[in-house]
Amino acid sequence: MNNQEPAVVILAAGKGTRMRSDMPKVLHPVAGRPMLAYTLDLARDLGAGRVVVVVGHQAQRVREAFSDQAGLRFVLQEPQLGTGHAVMAAAPELEDWPGPVVILCGDVPALRPATLAALLRRQQEQDLDFTVLAMDLEDPGSYGRLLVDDDQRLLGIVEYRDADQAQRKIRLVNAGVYAARPGPLLECLPLLRPENDQSEYYLTDMVELLNKRGYRVGYQVCPDPREVAGINSREDLARMEEMMRELSRERQ
Repeated sequence: MNNQEPAVVILAAGKGTRMRSDMPKVLHPVAGRPMLAYTLDLARDLGAGRVVVVVGHQAQRVREAFSDQAGLRFVLQEPQLGTGHAVMAAAPELEDWPGPVVILCGDVPALRPATLAALLRRQQEQDLDFTVLAMDLEDPGSYGRLLVDDDQRLLGIVEYRDADQAQRKIRLVNAGVYAARPGPLLECLPLLRPENDQSEYYLTDMVELLNKRGYRVGYQVCPDPREVAGINSREDLARMEEMMRELSRERQ
């Protein structure tokens, strides 16, 4: 293990209610493989020295599906109270980790290693403590908006449901992928509060907490927003299969 080897935390606890299936969301197949398999491949391609998978809904079923992969560390998030709460569940596995921590979702199978490498490079080159992967979208939909000052410093992220009309016009949005230094991350995780209409612990609140404590926060824009498309329904699943075929043709 060296100090630049990343640990990867994969959020895979969700039930995926809109999938209309009893199967855990991350086990639904994309092009013949469970969608979580792509994220695990991504962690390996990134050279992760530790992979922590946060499970919840039908946790044992997810563990068993990947029992052949040596070295995975599964942690249980129970109950599931948001993304911040999921990373809290993973925190004990990061306390001795010296290098950067990358936080991914288990339902984003098209993300490329090069995009994560660029995120980590931005973190290192700008000496950042927490770096958010962002998208610049003409139609930003219901994604969380990045609040940036005139010097392009990231001040906060506001979830769509909590945003006012002016904030909803912001095109720069959160892709739900992060790089962090473990010290500041572990220091500020316990400060998260479920003070929102979902009564959940939002990982996005880390940006404001870190800024208040004098840490450096920034962002990296994803070159192709298709990479970070998530899967929340069977319709999304069908679109993802077609999109991955399209991306595969483009990258040949």
